[in-house]
Amino acid sequence: MKWLRFFFVLNLFLGFNYQIKAQFLFTESFLLIPLDTNKHYVGRVAGSFSSQTQKEIVNQFAARAELVTRLKNNNILTFANSLQVLTNGGQTVLSGGYLFARFRKNIIRSLYPEYYAQFQWLESRGLQSKFSLTANLRQRIYRDDIMTLATAAGVLLEYEKWNFDGVKTQDLPINTNPITIYSPRFNWYLSYENRITENVHINTAIYYFLRLSFAESLPRLGMHCRLDFKINSHLTYNLNLKTMYEYQPVVPVNNLWYNINNELIYTF
Repeated sequence: MKWLRFFFVLNLFLGFNYQIKAQFLFTESFLLIPLDTNKHYVGRVAGSFSSQTQKEIVNQFAARAELVTRLKNNNILTFANSLQVLTNGGQTVLSGGYLFARFRKNIIRSLYPEYYAQFQWLESRGLQSKFSLTANLRQRIYRDDIMTLATAAGVLLEYEKWNFDGVKTQDLPINTNPITIYSPRFNWYLSYENRITENVHINTAIYYFLRLSFAESLPRLGMHCRLDFKINSHLTYNLNLKTMYEYQPVVPVNNLWYNINNELIYTF
């Protein structure tokens, strides 16, 4: 187990040296500690590498790690980070990453607060950097041995800095100076988990964000869906869909963003 903890710390450190790939984080897709376990921590790591020859040699590297720890009084602390690097020849043409931390207080109760902070940088759509703090009240609506339904709502304070790297040439404005936004947002989500069979699990959620500003009242919507296929006690194969729709993007990029991927996960 020591080498897995070392990998997580190393991945967290490397995340500072690279650059993010999603405009907001799908927080309900992160790892959880089940209520009916005495485990003090649980974690998972995933990584991938691909190389192909085009005009230049194109290499892609991705790594992701999550760690959840149970503190006193059933308080839960979650850490997650990700980094992605794409090189074309000797040049880094796209890279991305995030850092995330969440605290949930006494999850045995059906109603409890949650707080989280996240930092993202250099997302491919032009989000140069983002930092946000969130405070929610989370309600567990229903739970049994195979299914959990929960919702949460609250306020987040965010800073975003956008450039025009993700904008098509014909859509570029005359002034392409970076745009900086400081604003609170209302946020809400509905989360659903179900163990379909002993080895097949589904995790999905919908997200709603609304900037608390008279200048912009159009929402940002999101959804994720993950199918887990358990291979053994440590290995899981995942199919993931993440999508976001923004009615009024900060810069003139496509309103719709989505990502479909699969990965092999090692859980410890």
